[in-house]
Amino acid sequence: MNKRTIAVILVVLAVALVSAFAFKQRQEVSLTDSSGYLLSKVYNSTSELVDFSNVILKGKISKEPRQEQLAELVFHVYDVEVEKLYDNQTEQNITAGDTVEVYRIIGYAPGDIHEMASLVAPEYQQLEQGEYLLFLNGGYDEEGDKHILIPNSPEQLYKAKEAEGFPWLKPAGERFDSISPQEQLPTIYESDVFLAIGKSLLINSRNK
Repeated sequence: MNKRTIAVILVVLAVALVSAFAFKQRQEVSLTDSSGYLLSKVYNSTSELVDFSNVILKGKISKEPRQEQLAELVFHVYDVEVEKLYDNQTEQNITAGDTVEVYRIIGYAPGDIHEMASLVAPEYQQLEQGEYLLFLNGGYDEEGDKHILIPNSPEQLYKAKEAEGFPWLKPAGERFDSISPQEQLPTIYESDVFLAIGKSLLINSRNK
C-alpha cells in the first residue's frame, strides 16, 4: 500500500474515529439517533464540502453494492456511472460516461468482519439507486492496482430530487437533498457547487 493509499485511509480514519467514539458513547443509550446515523463529521456549507474534496461529481447508482474491508474499516463499494464531473484534483482520469468505484464506510472491524461495529445503522447502510451528488476524496491503491474514492462524510450524501408531476422534467437548479434529515445542509443546488468551486479557485490563486 503506497503513500497515496495511506493518505486515503487517513481521511477515512478521521471520519471513523469520530463515528467510533460516538458509537462507544451511545451504546448504553441507543444505537442510532433519529436520522438513523451515528454521529460523524458534518459540513455546514457547500464551500466546506468543496474545500475538503478532491473529486466532485454527479453519478448514477444502478447496482447493488459489494462489501469490502480495508485495514480495520468495512465499506459498501458502489459502481457509480459518472454523469457530470465538477472537479478532479487527483491523478485519476475521470470523464462523463466512466464508471468509478465509490467506497462508503459502514463499519469498523478490528478483527473478523463478522464482528463489525456498525457506524451506520443497518437499515441505512445501503444507498437507494438513483442520481447522487458526491463529494469525494481519493487516491491510488497500489496493492489492489486501482483508484479508491471515498465520500468525505458517510452521512452527508445528496440524492437528486425527482421531478414532480412530469418525470421527464428536471427540477429547477438541479436540486439534491441529503439522504439523512439534518439542519446544517439539507439541500444543495448545482449552482451552489459551481459558486463554491469558483470561490475556492479564487482563494487558492490569491494565496499563491
